[in-house]
Amino acid sequence: MSEVFYVSRKKYEELVNQLKDLKKIKAQLAEEIGAAAAQGDLKENAEYHAAKEKQSQTLSLINELEVRLRNAEITDDLTVDHSEARIGATVTIADETAGLEFTYTLVGPAEANPDKGLLSVKSPLASGVLGKKEGEVFEAQLPRGPRTYKLVKLEYK
Repeated sequence: MSEVFYVSRKKYEELVNQLKDLKKIKAQLAEEIGAAAAQGDLKENAEYHAAKEKQSQTLSLINELEVRLRNAEITDDLTVDHSEARIGATVTIADETAGLEFTYTLVGPAEANPDKGLLSVKSPLASGVLGKKEGEVFEAQLPRGPRTYKLVKLEYK
């Protein structure tokens, strides 16, 4: 059984559109392969081999996307306890030792982009804050060692 793939509705729709585009490319490649095969000797036909290689890559991407979409759980539709940090929450976390605050939205790994404020629930910091309530202090097991943080603000948008 495959792992659940958490995505927002927007990301899910992007993936559906990407799959449609890949299927169009697949059809175009089938035509290219047919045209290249019609040229004769396939052993030394560079166009044929390039099209077959691209087809193989495209089919692999299609398969991967279909599996992801089949196992997708749209985070916008999840019923979660809004008093705790869960996927879909926007959290403001304070590192009181360093005097810094960070604000992130907790997302599935496919959407993670810390530079844009999107933190994967699989990351060490998010793993530490999951299940915590506003005002709670928690420890995160970071690669450079454990750090203590405080969940300053919790909201669901």
